[in-house]
Amino acid sequence: MTQASHFTTQFQAPDLSDDRIIKIVSGLRPCRHGGLRLESETLGTKTIIHNYGHGGSGITLSLGTAIAASDLVDNHTDSKSPIAVLGAGVIGLTTARELAMRGHQVTIYAKDLSHDTVSVIAGALWLPVGIDIDHPEIGSQKLNNLLKLAHDALSTLDPSRYGIEPITVFEPAYAQTNDHYFDNGTIPVPTPVDRLPFPGPPRSGRSFDSLFIHTPRYLDALVEDLAGLGVQIINREFTDAHQLESLQEPILINCLALGSLELFNDEAMYPARGILVHMEPQDLGYAVHDGFKFIFPRDTALILGGCFDEDVWDETPDEKIAAEIIAHHRRFFGLS
Repeated sequence: MTQASHFTTQFQAPDLSDDRIIKIVSGLRPCRHGGLRLESETLGTKTIIHNYGHGGSGITLSLGTAIAASDLVDNHTDSKSPIAVLGAGVIGLTTARELAMRGHQVTIYAKDLSHDTVSVIAGALWLPVGIDIDHPEIGSQKLNNLLKLAHDALSTLDPSRYGIEPITVFEPAYAQTNDHYFDNGTIPVPTPVDRLPFPGPPRSGRSFDSLFIHTPRYLDALVEDLAGLGVQIINREFTDAHQLESLQEPILINCLALGSLELFNDEAMYPARGILVHMEPQDLGYAVHDGFKFIFPRDTALILGGCFDEDVWDETPDEKIAAEIIAHHRRFFGLS
């Protein structure tokens, strides 16, 4: 049994007073029963490459599934033919970027642009959460391979420009353990901690080191990359799959996430609502992860989560749930 460690550094508790609250936000995670959909199909004269179903792991997996989807494109064409990417969330942006870097002429078609998508709401801690793993013996290995691809690609980016930084994450001992989060080898397995190193009721827990992605900066850098690569973004909504026939591009990459339920009739898709409280930024030097109750120190806000409300389509920020989130974290640090 691993001996529990003791932290000599003691961290400050966050200031969770009412006057630090900026806003309450809500978003729908694009989850899918059976896990990711990364495959191709023919629709009329078009080849469709599907790349969606990332659940709560969109930022984490984005660069890995972008590579996998681009490999599928290259398997379907020897030429650098024009490619259409559907959707401008983080999956659409990273996929378009990867294709353009390979020399394809890429156009993004999207109803909502990056800062209007659910991607900007994401935490985003490097951790494969909120995603189904289909066929445990095969699906988990597939997911782990994608995570390794994504992590390797992330490590090549300029951390400052893309908003990537190492962070120590603390979990209370009572939090559910998820060994498969660490099976991929991109982050070390948690180490027992005899006492969590910040104010609050004495409690043991775990710690692990991971990466934190400051989502607004990450999305802005991707959009800048696309502009430099000559990728055009066109504001357009599709409500029927037959409308796709009007596009000039022979190969389409579907990164529409929850939009795939309506456009491609994928009834495996379902939402998982998340409610977050944004407080004024605080440089804590750590993150707290307790399932879907968490604290992440983004440079633009201190992010308090949260919840995972399956099959809830209402994106209206829920003040009652937000109050419960704040109360939970105040109790955690002994502030109430």
